[in-house]
Amino acid sequence: MDKHSYLGQLSDEQNKNRMLRWMLAGCIVAIIILASTVLAQTGETKTAFVPPEITRPFWISSEDASQSYYEDLGQFINGLSLNVTPETVKTACRQYLTYVLPRDRDTYKKRCDLQEMRVKRDGSSSMFSVREISTDMRNRRVAITGDLITIVSGKPFPPRRQAYVIDFVHTGGRFYITNHHEADLDDPFAEKK
Repeated sequence: MDKHSYLGQLSDEQNKNRMLRWMLAGCIVAIIILASTVLAQTGETKTAFVPPEITRPFWISSEDASQSYYEDLGQFINGLSLNVTPETVKTACRQYLTYVLPRDRDTYKKRCDLQEMRVKRDGSSSMFSVREISTDMRNRRVAITGDLITIVSGKPFPPRRQAYVIDFVHTGGRFYITNHHEADLDDPFAEKK
């Protein structure tokens, strides 16, 4: 056998081994990066309240959300409190409370209990038909204007044009309602006097 042939094969094998060592080092670096990324995200659970019906694309970051998210969520939440019957008011109130900031839940629970009692006592139903939605992104507020139709003991009342404002806050990785109130039709975002 030729000594030069063996030395050539040995050199080729050494080059292959060197290349394999570099590939192994690259894989180890990639594994370390992936492991550190997984460790950094461990324990960071992100929960987003999403309306049952999503009509447009939206985004949610760790501190904010898109305009379409606020509008869709605001419309859904507004509907929970305004689209009620004696049979659905209790469930709607319970679901509504899950969107309220925890420190404010007692206040809103009292409102829900009063609404439930009134709706059941009067046998009333209400439906809110949205006409316009506007958003104050800087203050995380949504104004919803529409027609409120009320039926009491089977007697329908004429539709009333109403405006409601919902204020959102971001805390603990989630968006909550901090305020939900009737507003001025001409300027829903105007501060109450």
